[in-house]
Amino acid sequence: MLAYRLFVCRWIYPSLLCQPLATISRSCHRLRPMVRRKCRNWLGSVLRSEMQKIYAQQFKLKFDNGRSAFEALRVANSSFDNCGMSLSKQPSKMSAVRDVHVSNCKVINCEIGPTVLEDVQIDGLDVNPILLLWSCFFRRVSLAGKIGKIKINLEPFAFCADAGVLAAFAEQRAAFYEATNWALDISRARLVDFAFKGIPLDLIRRDPQTQVIIRKRDFGRLDSLGSRFADAFPETHTRLSIFRDSDAEEVLLVVPLAAARKRREDWEGGIAELRCLGIASE
Repeated sequence: MLAYRLFVCRWIYPSLLCQPLATISRSCHRLRPMVRRKCRNWLGSVLRSEMQKIYAQQFKLKFDNGRSAFEALRVANSSFDNCGMSLSKQPSKMSAVRDVHVSNCKVINCEIGPTVLEDVQIDGLDVNPILLLWSCFFRRVSLAGKIGKIKINLEPFAFCADAGVLAAFAEQRAAFYEATNWALDISRARLVDFAFKGIPLDLIRRDPQTQVIIRKRDFGRLDSLGSRFADAFPETHTRLSIFRDSDAEEVLLVVPLAAARKRREDWEGGIAELRCLGIASE
């Protein structure tokens, strides 16, 4: 047995190292079970060593039309100018982003079409003027630090009214979140502005002090808040008006901690008032 192990370590591993990864994988399956396990672990370390690191790069006018995979990436101090990802209109053509860490990057006039984002961490993101995401699916995605203006839309593209397309995305979205333990973590994010549709609220990790849920069953009529609320907290009042006229039964209100002081105080005061009235849910 010892001689066999030495043979594998000294002769098989080095010979595999010179082969394509697909060949390595097939070769591992032909080994004895114990060595196969060791080979698989070794192969994992080889794959991890293939992780691409992108630092201080500038990307301009780069577009992805879907069916792409962006995996095992570390992107730092880079900028994306007028770029688009997964600009597709069918759920079968969604690109995938997995095991990606983005830190201190900037996006300018960019948008992300229907994309599956899984095991993604974003630490600091400068946005000009707004980052639009269209019918993206989230699984274990974390936002932290200062994050610019983001809007996550339910529709796969602007002005989409095709019932068949919307139904296809809705079906795939429901199945995706059924198999998701948690979708999005914004509890450590200082957001400039954040609005979203399509992500179940019970799959969002949030800070209960600054990110609260409002439900229509607790809300009642908007005018029950009185004119003083509208005068004191105009932006919060406007958001509640939009919620009242929507089909949604609940909404997440987020204090824009990275916004200008006037806007931040509007939301902080409005949410504090809603909490006192027993309307805001922690």
